Amino acid sequence: MHSYYVLKLEDKNNLYKLYRNNIYFIKIKYKDNYCLLYVDDDNYLKLLKYFKIYNISLIKIYGLNKYKLLIKKYYIFIISIIISLIMIYILSNVIFDIKIETNNEEIIKILENELDSYGISKYHFIKNYQEKEEIKKKILKEFKDKLEWIEIDRVGTKYYIRVLERIINNENNSNEYKHVVSKKNAVILEIRASSGEIVKKVNDYVNKGDIIISGNITKKDEIKSRVVASGKVYGEVWYNVKVEIPHTYNLKKYTGNIYNRLTINIFDKKIFLFGRRKYSNEEYYDKPILSSNILPFSINKTKIMEFIDTESIYTYDTILEKAMTIAKDKLLINLPSDAKILSQKKLKLYEENNIIVVEVFFKVYEDITDYKVIDEEGE
Repeated sequence: MHSYYVLKLEDKNNLYKLYRNNIYFIKIKYKDNYCLLYVDDDNYLKLLKYFKIYNISLIKIYGLNKYKLLIKKYYIFIISIIISLIMIYILSNVIFDIKIETNNEEIIKILENELDSYGISKYHFIKNYQEKEEIKKKILKEFKDKLEWIEIDRVGTKYYIRVLERIINNENNSNEYKHVVSKKNAVILEIRASSGEIVKKVNDYVNKGDIIISGNITKKDEIKSRVVASGKVYGEVWYNVKVEIPHTYNLKKYTGNIYNRLTINIFDKKIFLFGRRKYSNEEYYDKPILSSNILPFSINKTKIMEFIDTESIYTYDTILEKAMTIAKDKLLINLPSDAKILSQKKLKLYEENNIIVVEVFFKVYEDITDYKVIDEEGE
C-alpha cells in the first residue's frame, strides 16, 4: 500500500522555491489563495524543514503511514487494550465455581470426585463441547445404577451440574388402590389403559374428578377385586385467552443513512473508535469481535442506522393477526410440552379506553390423566 501526504501551501508563489530545492510532487491542486500538494514519503521528509519557512501544513495522510501515525499516537492505549484482552480471554476461560444441583449428599460427593478427576474443578480451564460429552458418558457408564442423566452447563465462569437420579419405581408395591380420573373438564379423545377397568368411552364428556379407568374390577355390578389403575387419558380441553393491544403503535422508518464503526462496550457505555456521525435517532447492531463472560467488555463491529419515529394505527386485520399470535404464545407458556392446539377462533373484538381487546377460544389436545385413591369404606 503506497503512502502519500496532502499538504497545504498558503502562498502559491513559494511553489517555485520548492522546485529549486529538488522537491517534486505527485499532484498539485490549485485553489483561490492556496494550493494542495500531494507528495510521497521521500519528498515529505525533504519538506519538513520548510514547513515554518513557507507556511506549509499537513492536511491528510493516505496509506500505511496513516496507521503508523495512529499507532504511534495511541500506542499506550493500544498496548493496554491488548493486555486487557489477553487477561479477559484467560479469565473468561477459567472455572471459578461449580454448583451441583441436587440435595443428595451421596450424589454430590460422587460427582465432585469424578469431575475433579476429569479436570472439571475450580481454577482449571473450561472443557470444550466434545470433552464434556465424553466426560458425561464415562460418568453415566460408571454409575449407571445411580444416575439416569447428567448435564454440564457453562454460564460465564461457572459450571452448573444438573443430574437426574435413577429411581426404581415402586408404585406397583403401594398398598393403596387407585382410579384414573380426569384432571380437567374435557371430551375424551384417547384412552391408553395398562391396568383397571375402562368405564368411559372416547368422545364422552367428563368433569374434573370423573373416573375414567376404575381400580374396581366388577362382574355383574359386583366388585370382585381391586387394583392400582394405570394408563394415560388424552382429552380436548377448552381455553379462553384475553389479549389487550394499544390502538396506535410507534413505527421505525429507516432513512437509509448507514455507516460502520469499531466500538468498545464498557458497562453501559459505547465508545466509538475513529469518530462518529450523530443522528437524532439511531439504532446499533453490534457484531462482537471479542467479548468477555466475566467483565462487561466487548469490541464490536457496529452498524449505525438512522431512523425516524412515526405513529401508526393498527388495521382490523393487523390487530386480529397480532392478537391471535399473542394469545397462542400466552397459552403455550402454560401448557405441558406434549399438548397440541387443535383449533383457535376469535370470540370477541372490541375497543375499551383506546385499547383493542380480543378474546380467543382454543381447543387443546392434552394429557388429562390424574389419580384418586379408592375409598374402600365409602364404596
